[in-house]
Amino acid sequence: MEVLLVTGKLAEKIVKKYSMGFEVCVVDVDVAAFITPKHLENLDLSKYDLVLVPGLTAENDWENFEKKKGTKIRLGPIHAYDLQHVLKFVGKVEFSHKIPACKLLGISIANEVKSKIDELEKDCKFKIREMSVGGKSRMKVVAEIAKFSLEEIEDKIQSYEDADVIDIGIPLDFDPDLVRKAIKLTLNLTDKPVSVDTFSKKAIEIAVKCGVDMIMSLSTENFDAIDLIDEQAVVIVSKNVFELKKLVEMAKRRTEKVIADPVCDPPMNFASSIVRYFEYKKLDPETPLLFGAGNITELCDADSIGMNALLAFIAEELDCSLIFTTEASPKTVGSVKELKIATYLAKASKIRDSPPKDLGFSLLVLKEKVRYPSSIENCVEAEESKEFVRDPCGDFTIHVSDKIYCKHEKLTICGKKSKAIVDTILREGLVSRLDHAAYLGRELMKAEIALRLKKNYVQDQDLNFGIY
Repeated sequence: MEVLLVTGKLAEKIVKKYSMGFEVCVVDVDVAAFITPKHLENLDLSKYDLVLVPGLTAENDWENFEKKKGTKIRLGPIHAYDLQHVLKFVGKVEFSHKIPACKLLGISIANEVKSKIDELEKDCKFKIREMSVGGKSRMKVVAEIAKFSLEEIEDKIQSYEDADVIDIGIPLDFDPDLVRKAIKLTLNLTDKPVSVDTFSKKAIEIAVKCGVDMIMSLSTENFDAIDLIDEQAVVIVSKNVFELKKLVEMAKRRTEKVIADPVCDPPMNFASSIVRYFEYKKLDPETPLLFGAGNITELCDADSIGMNALLAFIAEELDCSLIFTTEASPKTVGSVKELKIATYLAKASKIRDSPPKDLGFSLLVLKEKVRYPSSIENCVEAEESKEFVRDPCGDFTIHVSDKIYCKHEKLTICGKKSKAIVDTILREGLVSRLDHAAYLGRELMKAEIALRLKKNYVQDQDLNFGIY
C-alpha cells in the first residue's frame, strides 16, 4: 500500500524517524498544524492509496479536497511520535477527515471492548428492571443520593447520568411524607432502577408501596421487613459471613433477587473487609455481591479517581456484581463516572486476561502514558518582570462556579472555554496592553483547568496540586 505522510519543516526529522518506510512530504511551512489543502494543491497524489496529514489540521475541509484529488486524504496522529502506532493500522482501519488517527484508534478500540462487554449482559443471575445482575455481566454502579431533599434529588439525578442504579439514602430520623415524595420524584425523573437505603421498616414499607426496584439494607435488626418485599431485589448486610449466608438463604424464600453485602470497612480496616468477601464467596459462590466503594473514598483525603479504579479492580477480582458509591463531598464529585469507566476496564481486563490498560479508554487525568520527545535548541532563559502598569481599559475579576465568570466594569463574560472568553474580550475591545492580555490568558486557562478538575480557583494564586 502506497502511503504519503505530510508534515512541516520542524517535524521532518521525527516524522521520518517513525515513518516505517513510507514516503514523507515536507511542505513549505514550519509548523505542521498550519498545513492546509493549498499546500498540497500542486502535488500529484494519484499514485498514493492514502495521504496522512497532521492530526491538528482537522479544521480544514479535507473531505472535499479528497474528492477533488481522487486520493484518500485523512488525518494522521496529533503527535508525530504516535506514527509508529498508527501506521500499524493502515489498511485495517478507515481513518477520518475530522478525528485525528490517534483518537480514532482509541475510540475504535474502546467501542470494540465495550461491545464485547455489553454482550455479556445476557449471562446474568437475574434482572432488576432491564438491568442484568451477576453472572458474567458487568459490575453495576449504585449511586446514592445522600443529602435528603427534593432539590438535591433533581440535581443529583442529572449529575448521576453514568449510574446504573439511583439509590436514595434515608436518614434515621425521616418524614414519611417527604420519603414518599422523594421516591415518587426519583421514579418520575429516571428510567434507571431505583433503590432505597434504610434500616427502617416503615421506610421500607413506603418504598415498596411506591414501587422501588431494590431495598438496601436488611440485617438481623430489621430482617422481618422481608415480609414486605413484593418483587424488589434486596441487599442483605452483615460482617459475619455465616450469619450473612443464613440471612441470604432465608431471604431467597421470599425472592430470588438477593444480593449479599459483607460490608467494606473504611481504612484502616479495609484489608479485613477483603478477607470477608473472599470467605463469603467460598461459602456462597452463587449470590451476587455488593461492594461499598464509597465507604473508602468518602473517608480518605485522597483523590477519588485512582482510588475508584483500584477499588473497582479489587471488586472485580472478588466477583462482585454491584459497586456502591456516593458524591457527598466535593472531593468525591465525579466518582460515579469514574467507577462506570473502571467497571469496563475491570471487566475487559478479566475477559482478556490482561492488565487493565491499552483498552481505548482510561482514568488518566493528571498523568500520561507517553511522554513525547522534544529537542529544543538556542533557548533564552525566562526572566519574570516585576513591573506593573495598569491597563487603561480597566481590570477583570475572575470567578469559577458552574462556568468561568470574567467581570469587567462594562460587562461580565461567562463560558467554559478560556479561548472563547479571551476572544470575546478582544472583540469587545476590553484590553489594550499585551502584558494584560497575556495575564488574562494565563488566569483564564487556570480557571478552565480548575473548572474541568472541579478544583477551587482563586485569581492570582497557583492551582493547588498538592505534592506537584
